[in-house]
Amino acid sequence: MNFSVAGAHWATYAGKDFTDRQRIKRKAQRWADNYRKLPAGERTAILEALLSTHADPP
Repeated sequence: MNFSVAGAHWATYAGKDFTDRQRIKRKAQRWADNYRKLPAGERTAILEALLSTHADPP
């Protein structure tokens, strides 16, 4: 392949079947809703931690 399998993944296709994708979509929406409710300082700190974690290879 001319691309990394792990790197060529869209969130739309996360999950093994429809039910799993639906669960992931709902979970992501819940997290986004809770994130929006946080004060700006907390949102910034959490975003920084998530981005640094996401940037590190497993």
